[in-house]
Amino acid sequence: MALGLPKNNQPLVLVMCNALDDATRLQRQITTDSPAASRKVFNMCLALKLAGVRAYVLSLGRGRASGSGDCYRVKVCRVDRVLTVYAPFSHLRVWSELLSLFGHLKAVYRFASRPNKVIVFYNRQLAYLPSLYLASFLGYKCFLDLEDGEVESGKSLGVLSRFLVTQFEKHCRSGALLACSALEPMTSIRPTLAYYGTAESNCYELRLQSTAVTCLMPGTLTPSTGADTLAEAIRRLRDRQPAWCDLLTFEITGKGASLPLFQQLAATSGVPRVHVHGRTTDNRYREILNICDVGLALKPVGGHLADTTFPSKVIEFAGAGLLVLSSDISDVRAVFGDGARYLDRNDPESLIVSLAGIVRDRIAAQNTAKNGRQTVVNRFAPFQMGKQLRAFFFESNG
Repeated sequence: MALGLPKNNQPLVLVMCNALDDATRLQRQITTDSPAASRKVFNMCLALKLAGVRAYVLSLGRGRASGSGDCYRVKVCRVDRVLTVYAPFSHLRVWSELLSLFGHLKAVYRFASRPNKVIVFYNRQLAYLPSLYLASFLGYKCFLDLEDGEVESGKSLGVLSRFLVTQFEKHCRSGALLACSALEPMTSIRPTLAYYGTAESNCYELRLQSTAVTCLMPGTLTPSTGADTLAEAIRRLRDRQPAWCDLLTFEITGKGASLPLFQQLAATSGVPRVHVHGRTTDNRYREILNICDVGLALKPVGGHLADTTFPSKVIEFAGAGLLVLSSDISDVRAVFGDGARYLDRNDPESLIVSLAGIVRDRIAAQNTAKNGRQTVVNRFAPFQMGKQLRAFFFESNG
């Protein structure tokens, strides 16, 4: 597929990232990607497209090198209507890193003649530096998209991290997108915009109508995302066998160190029931999402990611009509208000109490879900977010 140039008067945004679609991920044998991050990037580009901006994804298209030596050339394709350029990738260590360092210089140079051009760097990555330097030299408006994992809580930054911070602060002077408002003091880049993602208003089926309640726990399954707390809550419910838990089912997707806990629960009979799907394709994930009633976001209150990240999946949950049950962290309450249920403690008992309240009073839970869906549809509709992003990229004083 040819990499076409936008019209002379059409604003252009390039997003430098490591977003992956399923076909490329499977083709390149990559197992270390972040599906939520990829969806956020592609959806942002779709929103910009609705606002009249030509948005391209420049993806490293890489994962952890296996050492096999398998190599993949530059790939240009459309991912959900977004033109995407994947850099070459090799599973041969060292060579893999070199390919990522220089894989997108040609694309950055190709668009240098455009009058209204922006490049956005998704987090501070060493592999972006050659493209960052070239884009800055060629007159791009350079923005940083600062997501979770950028702040080392309670620790001093290492030499490489300090160097990356310095370079991106120096060259991304046009502005910064922030995963949540708490990140603003952690960068000197101005102006800033807290960007939580987009919500599609394509769900017309009311959730929580049947007597059964199905909960979804997706993504990275580790203690730092609350997965162990959920597994312990399920174990306690199976031991106690309250009557209401017979109506409860958990769908588990994703991967991580805590996945075996759920596989053990799924392998044994008992209620609540547990179904483990592991890492799925995006299409399969949407199918699972559509049969669920409650979306779980359980990163611990007071944890190292509590204030410096935003669980973007809560926007996805609410947009699909699910009731959001989230830890009271970051900007979640500020965004949802009374459109979500919150956990203010990290212990399994608090989670059990919240689940019991949902199962026993589905009408109240349904009303909360309706409020949450209305909130995100009104505030984060793709066209509306596209206009906001366009104004930030091209009309701000950065």
